[in-house]
Amino acid sequence: MIRTHVDAASEQAGSSEVAASLKILVAEDSSITQDLLKLVLQQRGHAIEIADNGKDALSSLLADPFDLVLLDFHMPGMTGIEVLAHYDEATPDHPRPHFVAVTADIEGLMAHEKKCERFDAIVPKPLNIQEILSIIDDVLAERQSQPPKHQETAPFPKAASPSAPPQSGVPFTEGFRCLRWPDDFAQDEDRQRTLKLLADNTPFDAIIISQTIESRALLFLWQMRGLHLLPLIDTTGTLGAMADINAASLSAQADGSLTRIIDGFHTRRALVHRAILNSDILSDKLLTRLFIADRSLQPHYASQSRSGVAFNIPLDSETIFHEASKLQQSGFLHVRFFDRFHVCNNCGSAHFNIREECPSCHSSNLTESAYIHHFKCAHQAPEADFIQGDELICPKCRQRLLHFGSDYDKPGIVVSCQSCGHTTSEPDVGFVCLDCHSRFSGDAVETRDVYHYDLQEKARDYLRIGPSYMGLTQNILSFSDLPLDIIVSLNEQAKRFNEFGESFALLEIRYQKAQELERDAGPRQFIQTRELFIETLRGIFSSVLGPEGHRIVKGHSSDFAILKKTAPEEIQSALGGIIEQARQPLRLDPGIQITVFGPGDLFT
Repeated sequence: MIRTHVDAASEQAGSSEVAASLKILVAEDSSITQDLLKLVLQQRGHAIEIADNGKDALSSLLADPFDLVLLDFHMPGMTGIEVLAHYDEATPDHPRPHFVAVTADIEGLMAHEKKCERFDAIVPKPLNIQEILSIIDDVLAERQSQPPKHQETAPFPKAASPSAPPQSGVPFTEGFRCLRWPDDFAQDEDRQRTLKLLADNTPFDAIIISQTIESRALLFLWQMRGLHLLPLIDTTGTLGAMADINAASLSAQADGSLTRIIDGFHTRRALVHRAILNSDILSDKLLTRLFIADRSLQPHYASQSRSGVAFNIPLDSETIFHEASKLQQSGFLHVRFFDRFHVCNNCGSAHFNIREECPSCHSSNLTESAYIHHFKCAHQAPEADFIQGDELICPKCRQRLLHFGSDYDKPGIVVSCQSCGHTTSEPDVGFVCLDCHSRFSGDAVETRDVYHYDLQEKARDYLRIGPSYMGLTQNILSFSDLPLDIIVSLNEQAKRFNEFGESFALLEIRYQKAQELERDAGPRQFIQTRELFIETLRGIFSSVLGPEGHRIVKGHSSDFAILKKTAPEEIQSALGGIIEQARQPLRLDPGIQITVFGPGDLFT
C-alpha cells in the first residue's frame, strides 16, 4: 500500500531546478504501486523508468546510469537482493546508484543469505511516500555537495529566469529560454544526461536550429520527454515545413508573430492532460504535437525520402504512416487524399526506374520501328522486312510498294527486343526498385495512398480529458487522473482498512456531456453547473456522514469523493437517489455518471 504526502513548497522547488531531478528506476511488480510512484515522483520533476520483474530491472541497470533504484524484495524471476548482487558483480568499477529495498517481508530480507547490508536503505510496506521523498532529498543533497566529474567540460546551460534569459544570438528570441542545435546536444555523456533531465521538466520555450541538420537526426526530439512539444526555430532555412518558425526569412517586424507562436505553444500545452503530456506512447506524442503546434499533418514530395514523401513534423514518414493510420481508425484523425505512390513489394521504397520492357525476357533493350500494311495481300510486318536497297518490296507477294496511301500505309509501330528477338506492338511496363533492385510488372507492384491528416474533435477531447476518455462508459480508473490530495486520503483510508478492517468508498464523478455543454452554452456555464453539483453533493454527504466523514476533490476532467466508514455496496444501492437529489438545482444537464470503487477494486 502506498501512503502519500507531498509538500507543495518542496514540490515546486523540486521541479524548478535541474539539480533537483533524479533518474529513478522503480523495480516493482504491482501496477498500482508503479502508477502511484510514477505519478508522484514525475510531478516532482524526476525521470522514472519502470521494471516489472527482476530480470528487466537488472537489464535496465546495466544499460543506463541511475541515481536511485527502488527494488521490491519479492519480484518474479529474480528477487531485489539478487538483482543488486548481480549488478555489483558485473560493475565493480562503475559509480553505484543509491539502492533502496522496498518490502513487506522485513524479516525475510534481513535473513537472506546474500545479506541486506548491500542496500543503502530499507523502506517497509505499506509504503510511505514521505519516507521515499526524504531519501530522495538526501541523495540530492549528497549529489549537490560533490564536485562535477569533469571540470574541463563546460557546464550544460541551465534554463534562465525570464528576467535574465540566455542570449541565443537569434533575432527576436530575447526573453525566451532556448536550446540550440547542435551546441546543446553534444554527445558528451554528462551533457546528454543533463539534457534528459531538462527535457523531463521541459523548462524551455523553443529549440533553435543553427546548423544544417538532416530530418532523420531530429528523431532525438521524440526520445526525450517534452522536446517534441517545443517549436523549432530554423535559422538555416533548410528544414522547410518541419520548422515552426523560419528565422532565415524573419523581418525586423516579425518579433510579434514569433512571440504569438511561442505563446500559442504554451497556451495549448496547458490544455493537455498531464498523463498525455507525460505519455511514452508514440501515437499520444503525435496527437499532442499536432494539437500544440496547431497544425494538420501535411505531406509533401521529398526525393530524399525512401517513401517519396515527407511530412511537416520531425518524424520519419514510415512511422507517420503507421501511427496516423491507427489514429485515423480510432476516429482521432480525418484523412484527405494527397497522392498515390507505387512502392516496392520487397523493401517499401518509392524510388523506381519505370521502363518499357520485353514481355518475353523483361529486357529493356528495345527498339521501335514502323510496321507496314500492304493493302493488296494484307501482309503486315516491320518496315525493315520490306526494305531492299532503296525500295520497299513485300516479303509475301514480292510486289513493289510505290505509293503510300494507295499501296500501303503505316498504321503503327512495332517494338523489337534486341536481347531475345521477340516483337510486340505493346511492350510491358516494368518497375525496378532503385534501392533493393527488385523488379515488378506494372500490374503486380504495390501502391500506397498518402493523405493529409486533420485533428478531429474526438482527439481534442481525448487530449483534454486524458486516458479516462477511452473508458468513459466503463469501470476504469486511471491513477494518473487522481489528484494528489485524493491519493493522500485514499492511502490513509487504505491503511485503516488494512489495520482495522474499516471500509471506505471512492467515487469518480464524470460529466459525459461536458464538451456538448461547453460548445452550446459556453465553458463558464459548464463550470458553474459542475461547481453547483459538487456543492449540493457535499451537503448531501455532510448530512449523512458529517463534515469529517467525506472529502471531495476537483480533478482535471473528473471529480472524486472519498466516503469514510462507508461500504461500497451501500453507496452503490443509494447512488441513483443521491444523483437525482444533487441534480435538482441544476438548470443544465452535464451528463453525470458516478462510479463507485471499494478497497477490493483498488488494492488487490
